[in-house]
Amino acid sequence: MLQFKMASAGVTKLSKPQMRGLLNSQITRNLVGALVCSIGAGLAFKFLVGEPRKKRYIEFYKNYDAEKDFERMRKAGVFQSVTFMAIKEEIYKCI
Repeated sequence: MLQFKMASAGVTKLSKPQMRGLLNSQITRNLVGALVCSIGAGLAFKFLVGEPRKKRYIEFYKNYDAEKDFERMRKAGVFQSVTFMAIKEEIYKCI
């Protein structure tokens, strides 16, 4: 024999939709999500960009000679007032 079960036995009631405070709950959820995302992005930037940049600066300044770099730029004619200052210094050395 065939046995049939009633369809209403497996049906559950739907929960009622939220009618009050929906905007507040959505705003709270969005603020929490935005906070988590911004903290994650900030930490990612710090560790993926900031820390390697600090290391490169430290490595650069370990063997950087400012006087040598200045002389190289002066000889290349980068500065407009240095030639005048060099002539002025030579004049005062003679005195």
